[in-house]
Amino acid sequence: MGLEARGWILAYANDLDREKRAMYDAHFGDADEHFDLSDVHRVDGATVPDVELATASFPCTDLSLAGARLGFKGQHSSAFWGFASVLRGMGARRPPLVMLENVVGFLTSHGGADFQAALEALNDLGYSVDAFVLDARWFVPQSRARLFVVGSMVPAAPTRLVPTRTRLRPPLLCRFIETHPSIGWNLRSLPDPPERSDRLLDDILDDLPETAPEWWTVERARYLYDQFSEKHRGMADEMIRKRKWSYATVFRRVRVQPNGKKRSMGELRTDGIAGCLRTPKGGSGRQILFKAGYGRYAARLLTPRECARLMGADTYLIDAPDNRAYFGFGDAVCVPAISWIAENYLNPALAGVRTHSIRPPAGAAR
Repeated sequence: MGLEARGWILAYANDLDREKRAMYDAHFGDADEHFDLSDVHRVDGATVPDVELATASFPCTDLSLAGARLGFKGQHSSAFWGFASVLRGMGARRPPLVMLENVVGFLTSHGGADFQAALEALNDLGYSVDAFVLDARWFVPQSRARLFVVGSMVPAAPTRLVPTRTRLRPPLLCRFIETHPSIGWNLRSLPDPPERSDRLLDDILDDLPETAPEWWTVERARYLYDQFSEKHRGMADEMIRKRKWSYATVFRRVRVQPNGKKRSMGELRTDGIAGCLRTPKGGSGRQILFKAGYGRYAARLLTPRECARLMGADTYLIDAPDNRAYFGFGDAVCVPAISWIAENYLNPALAGVRTHSIRPPAGAAR
């Protein structure tokens, strides 16, 4: 959706999850034409059509605590190597542009070794690389920082690898670039993204009456309230005292107590920005809405439609059970963030590709 809004046309899609395919087809209606329902490790690059851009968003599970930080050796995040194999299998038809997306933790997985291995693999395939961080909160009311890598076959101009520290290239990323001069970099100057979204959490919420079944029972809401720490209960009480309704989001997190025992705690976010949408399989993945004011409070899960709005996919047709929708949107990318990348990076890069009539260099792939 983000790319099509800036003039791109989809040629091929791949995922091994049947439920994701069903959710995809319910909206786009053309999955039979181009959706390859298979493990990326089994995709033959020779069967992939000619394209100018290949994108990949591989599972972040093994790059986080949820996956014991196994990195590229883990069952899920090793999908990157399947993607690289597809590119290699395309031979001389490899697309001149590629883009990867993942959590910022990709940068530090195994002390940066996994990130370095991915960039070197793209170099081996004939791509010089760039990297930057984009946060969905600059476009929608959701905190969702993501690391993007763009590989290009356009010859890189000689440059000193001392990138300017900006929101797009924070200090941690700049240090990685500066300390890895052997990687084939091609850093592009980018404009400043928006400071923050024009919309806040209140603006994307469904107006559900108090009797709507989505709202939790008094007892369940009280249980959530009792899970707040002293700090977060104080934040909740401040909301409750107001003579107006205000809203916050809540994630449950397991915290170690002073006595060494672990306890599930509810943690409020009250700045008008939702926390990062996650997949329900990630433990405390379903985000909770906390509504308070006039001496009262209530709680419920965010609805799938609200999740769609938090991803900038307001009009997405949702024909799936709630948990499937939560999983789909939790694994997705923010639509206006991708549109920004297309407008400010991919489209200008594509113009350079066409100017240079780029084809993969001979012998680039191992």
